[in-house]
Amino acid sequence: MDWGYKAVLTGMTVAAVMMAARLLGRHAAGLLAGLPVISAPTLVWLAAEQGVESATRSAMGGLAACAAAPVFALAFERAARRHGAAGALWRALLALVAALALVQPLQAAPWAMLGLALATALLAGRVVAGQPQAAGWVRALRGEPWMSASLAGGVSAGASQLATQVGPFWSGVVAALPLISGFALVHLRRAGGPGDVCRFVRGYVPDVAAKALFLCSFALLAPRTGTGWALAACVGAGAALAWATRTSRTVPTAPWRARAGH
Repeated sequence: MDWGYKAVLTGMTVAAVMMAARLLGRHAAGLLAGLPVISAPTLVWLAAEQGVESATRSAMGGLAACAAAPVFALAFERAARRHGAAGALWRALLALVAALALVQPLQAAPWAMLGLALATALLAGRVVAGQPQAAGWVRALRGEPWMSASLAGGVSAGASQLATQVGPFWSGVVAALPLISGFALVHLRRAGGPGDVCRFVRGYVPDVAAKALFLCSFALLAPRTGTGWALAACVGAGAALAWATRTSRTVPTAPWRARAGH
C-alpha cells in the first residue's frame, strides 16, 4: 500500500480516537489511551505486506520501546525540576537510548521484555506518586488533536516502510517511541511547570503498561491465530488494563492539557 494512504488512514483513526476520548469522558479516555494507535496500524501494514513473522518481530521492537518509555518520561520529569524544556528533553533522550541498548538483547524473549516494561512503568509510577503536584491549567497546544494524528500517521506509515531497510524489530521500536508524549512533556514544561509534567507522567505510565501488554500478547498470539484474531484479543487486553489503572486515578484527559483537581 502506498505510504500516503497508510499515513492518511492511520491519522484519521488516531484523530477519531482522540476526539472520542474528549467527548466520552475520563474513563473512556483511559481505555482509549491504552490502545497503541501508532504501533497497531504498523503491525497491520507489516502483516499484510511482509507476513505475520515480520509483524511479530515488529511487536517485539515495540515492546522494547515500551520498556524504555517510562525511563524517558521519568528522566524528563526529574530533569524538568532543574532545567527548562530543552535541557530536560536531551537528558531524557540520552536515558531513552541507554534503556533501548539495555533491552535490545531481550528481543527474542517476550515474557522477559514484558516483565521489564511493567517493572519500569511501576518504578516510574512509584517515584512520581509521592511528588508534589502543584499544577494549574495549561492551555491546549494549538492544532490538537490534528497535530498528533498527523504525526501518528506519518510515523506509522514510515515505520512500516523502514522494515525493509532496518528490519522489523527496529521499525517496531520507531513506531512505539514516545513521540506524542515527548511533545506533550515539552509543551507542559514550557507552558506550565514541573508539577504539570509530574501529573502527566503519573497518568502516562499505566498507558505504557497497557501498550506493553498489547504488544506482548500480539507477539505470542499472532503466529498461532493470525493477525486479525491476535489484534482483537490484544486490543481487549490492553484496553482492559488501561481502564483498570485509570479509573482509580486523577489524571489529565488529554495529553496537552493539565488542570488541578481534574
